[in-house]
Amino acid sequence: MTDKKRRQLVTFMGASTVAIPVGALLSSMPSHADEAPMVDADSAGAKNWEYVVMSPDESKNCGNCALYQGDPSAKGGPCPLFPGSDVHVTAWCKAYAPKPS
Repeated sequence: MTDKKRRQLVTFMGASTVAIPVGALLSSMPSHADEAPMVDADSAGAKNWEYVVMSPDESKNCGNCALYQGDPSAKGGPCPLFPGSDVHVTAWCKAYAPKPS
């Protein structure tokens, strides 16, 4: 075996020794995409946007807001105003803007 091939083999084995356990660790970590907490209406951010869990006007709620990024038939979904949290589909805040038709 030549020195070049031996070095390539040792390099490959060293990289594999690190890559395999790291890959296994990452794949075993839970996905948090579906586990975002709902916005706390008493939090400072929610109060800043005058967020309420139940919209006073049924025709104006997060489910039909242009900012809402979730499924309108779901319990809640993401909104860029509340990163890391989901808003209730029935909620409302002062940033409400109807989805364009």
